[in-house]
Amino acid sequence: MKSIVIRGVIVFVSIAGEAMAACTGPNLNQIQLSTALSGMTVCATRGAERWQEQHQGTGGGTLVDYKNGPSDPVDPSETVGTWSISGTGANAVVRYDYGNGGTYDYRVYGNGGNSYSFCDASSGEEIVGTVVSAPSCP
Repeated sequence: MKSIVIRGVIVFVSIAGEAMAACTGPNLNQIQLSTALSGMTVCATRGAERWQEQHQGTGGGTLVDYKNGPSDPVDPSETVGTWSISGTGANAVVRYDYGNGGTYDYRVYGNGGNSYSFCDASSGEEIVGTVVSAPSCP
């Protein structure tokens, strides 16, 4: 019985460690952030919230929530703010400014392929997103 409990704890710690590991190690620098995000759409979810935000411009610019598309009569795309890159090297963050909705800085870590972890620079909260070249998410 004791070995089953110990194995369960080891598995739990391993899984928790993998989840936390995404916000550790080297984050993307300012050049890598610009390459990964410029002209791309970030697809992400947190609970019931879903994002598909188009990063217009190179190295910063307009941030558009695609919603149901620009011509949808009920829930059309809309500009929700701006995005920019602040800092250099290990201090680089992507900054999202939603106007009255607030400003948020995220360190970004590559998870492999087109998956990235966006880690809130102040709270450490992680949001995993997929970056796609299409205007909307699959």
